[in-house]
Order: sequence, then C-alpha cells, then structure tokens
Amino acid sequence: MQYVLFVIFLTGKDKILIVDDEKINIAVLTSYLTDNYDIIAASTGEEALKIVKKEEPDLILLDVVMPGMDGFDVCRTIKHDYKLDFIPVIMLTALTSRNDHQKGIEVGADDFLKKPADRFELDKKITALLRIKEQHDLLLQDRNKAYEYLDYVGVLIAVLDRDYKLIHINQKGADILGYNRNNIISRDWIDLIVSESYASLVKKKYDRLLDGIMDEPECSEYPIMTITRKEKLFKWHYSVLKDAKGNITNILISGEDITEKRKDEIKLIEYAKKLQKSNEIKDLFTDVLRHDLLNPAGLIKSFTELLEETATSEKQKLLIENIKKSNLKLTDLIENAAKLAKLESIDEMAFVRTDIASMAETTLCSFEQSLNSHKMKLVFEKSETCFAFANPMIEGVFTNLISNAIKYSPDNTTITVKIEDFADKWKVSVADQGDGIPDADKEAVFTRFNRLHKENIKGSGIGLAIVKRIMDLHGEKVGVFDNQEGHGSIFWFTLKKAY
Repeated sequence: MQYVLFVIFLTGKDKILIVDDEKINIAVLTSYLTDNYDIIAASTGEEALKIVKKEEPDLILLDVVMPGMDGFDVCRTIKHDYKLDFIPVIMLTALTSRNDHQKGIEVGADDFLKKPADRFELDKKITALLRIKEQHDLLLQDRNKAYEYLDYVGVLIAVLDRDYKLIHINQKGADILGYNRNNIISRDWIDLIVSESYASLVKKKYDRLLDGIMDEPECSEYPIMTITRKEKLFKWHYSVLKDAKGNITNILISGEDITEKRKDEIKLIEYAKKLQKSNEIKDLFTDVLRHDLLNPAGLIKSFTELLEETATSEKQKLLIENIKKSNLKLTDLIENAAKLAKLESIDEMAFVRTDIASMAETTLCSFEQSLNSHKMKLVFEKSETCFAFANPMIEGVFTNLISNAIKYSPDNTTITVKIEDFADKWKVSVADQGDGIPDADKEAVFTRFNRLHKENIKGSGIGLAIVKRIMDLHGEKVGVFDNQEGHGSIFWFTLKKAY
C-alpha cells in the first residue's frame, strides 16, 4: 500500500483527503475523483489530523458527523491550531439547519455539500476552491521571494503592527542588531532597540504614521541599541501598509547604518575647515589656475582651432601641430598643479622605473620652436639611458626648468642640460646664461609667487614652486647656484637610480 501511495504522489496531481467514517462514502467519492486527483482517506478525525500534518493535502472533503472528534472539531483544529488556513475544507453533511451552517463558518469551513454528494456539483466546488488555493500559493511564493530578497539587501527592513510589535525583520537587520530574528518576533520594537532618550520621539513618529500623517521629509535619524547595547546611528525611512479597505495596518521601516559615514563626514568637515584657513590652497586655485593659466591655455586652444581651418601649406600645419602639442603640455601642467594642491597632506606617491634621459629629450623637443625664435643653442649631455625611480609628474620639473631658462636668458645664448652620475642618484642640471640670482633670493625663488621682476616677462611664478613640491614628494633635493662659466644660474635636482 505504501508503494502504491508513493507512485500516486509522483503524478503531480492535486492531493485530496477524504474524511468519513463510512467506507461506502469514501469509496463513492474516490470513484468520482480518482481520475483527476490523488486520493488519501481517513475514517476518524484523529487519523485525519495526523495525515494533514504529514501530507498537507491540497483540499479536504470532511464529514461532519463522526464518532469521537466530529468534523467541526477537525476543521477548527486545522484552521486555528495548525495554522493551515490555506487548505480548503468542504464539509459533507446531511445536516441542513441554519445553525449547523453557521457553526461550520465559525470553525473555518470554505464550502458545504449536502449528502449524498452530486458528482457535477462536487467537481465544480473542488475546481473553484483549488483555483483559489493555487492563487493563494502563488501569492505566498511571491511573498517568500520578496522576503528572501529583503534578506540580501544591505539595510535593515522591519514591519511593525499597530502596537509597535515586530512581525517581520530581514536577516540583514537581525544580523546588524545581533539577534536571532525568530527570538524577537512579537517583541515591542521601541523597547527592544530604541535608545531610551529617543523612545518618546520615535513613538510620536509612529503614532503620526498610524494616523495617516506622513511628515516631510519622510525620514529621520536616531540611534539604536544592539544586543550588546552598542549604540549605532541609523537613518530611517518610513511607509505604511494598508488592508483591502484602505485601513493602515502596519508600519514598514528601513534603516541604514550611518555610524561610520557620520564619523567620516565629521572628519571631512574638520578637514574642510583646515583647508578654508589655508590661503595658499585658495590662492592656488583662484589666482593661478583660473586667471594666469587656464585663460591663456583656453585662448591658445581657440586660436589654434581657427588656424587649423585656414592653414594651407604643410609648414603651417606643422607649426600649428607644434602649438597644439605645447599647449597640451601647458594644460597638463595646470592639471598637475591642481593635483599638487590636493596632495598637500600626502606623504607618499607611486614611483615607476623611468628613463629620464628619454623624458628629457622629449621635453626639449617641445621647446625647439621657442629656442629658434630666440636664436638659442641647447646642449644636452647624458648617458645613453638613465633609469630612475620617478613619478610621471617629474616631466613637469623638466618643463618648468627649461621654460624658465629660455624665459630669463638673453637671445643668442646657450642652455646646457646635463644628467650626471651622482653615486646612487642621478643629478640633473639646467644651466642658463641669464642675469643670475642674488644669494639672498636663491631660496625664495622656490616659494610660490616669489619671482624676480624682469621686463616684458609675464608669469605667476608658480613654475619653481611646482618643481619644489614635486621634488619634496619624491623625497629628493632641488636647488640653484651660480653658473661659474659665465652669467646665469644652474638649477639642479636629484633622483634615485633604478637598476
């Protein structure tokens, strides 16, 4: 018999339990239904309850008058004690009084059928109730999927009843609080987690929600207490759940732990205050980037684009291309200056193995037009390759030193660039034949906005300040001394060798 039942239950048909103390009634109903349904039978109420717990049938045909536990008691137990209210129950009865029907409704019966059962009417009632049960099961599946989804979201989600008792909390929320969620269902939410100093405020908020009053904004912040009584700051969002008649039944709350976020915000505010006090940072962006660098770079870019439209000869196109390349380097320099401002509090930067000789050659080529226009000669003395540990920003050092040498030297002079072996370092120097720098000003030239005045030369003086900052970040030295082979200065810096 067990083998037969096992085979039947594999068919995928709906499972119907017939409960009747008369074997003939069970036989008749089985003959009506066996083609379309899997049939289980019980002859007593007690036996029926055991089967219901074990098999959870899809529908129950339940006789009312039975010895011992009658149909009313069985139905009440299933619907109220077993909490299996989603199993449809059709009561089969020869009783026709109004009171009997009322009693059946009170214990949870879904429908009634008079004995002896008409086959057509029986099939109609079963089909209708099973369709309803199918929809109910689908809704349960959707609800369970929603609950499973809520378990994976990164915020605490809870549902409270009108007495502020917890009726659902997602797994993430239980983990945040440190509780086993099965142990806190039906607990008073305010007593459970809300800090005592905020309890009355939160209760007032919940009361207003239950009265249909949604405050603006629809969120608030208050601390909660975990199971270890550790306080955490949460940002809460609220909504209400309603029944079919539109009555508010529950409060839905979601909370995000913003404890660390608030600490970071406080640190950020403190840091912003420090930055606000720094005139150097403000001056760097407002006086230099906006006025002295960005505007000329923008004009050069606009004029270059206009020239590209009118250029006809190959020479013109080549000159325009050189202008574009030089302006691009200027723009890169501006961006590097902005980065330097942001790196004021950084002690370290990333270094890569770099051929500084090749980098220097590339930089020198970009100044070819400027050198020719001033009839200057450039001498570059180096080894074949000079690998150093450097950040790409080191190119800005070459650019600034060469630019300054051209800017502050008279026409028809020579600029000499050297990369010398200096024990475990490379020493890079740029020598010009300009007016030189007095000893008293040698240190000051690396300070931003300190620049020796020279007629017909406009600039902000930021170049050498950028050089100094880049070298500081490299942990290397930079300086200037007099050019002993004639007028002018020699600017130098060191870099650690990369073998």
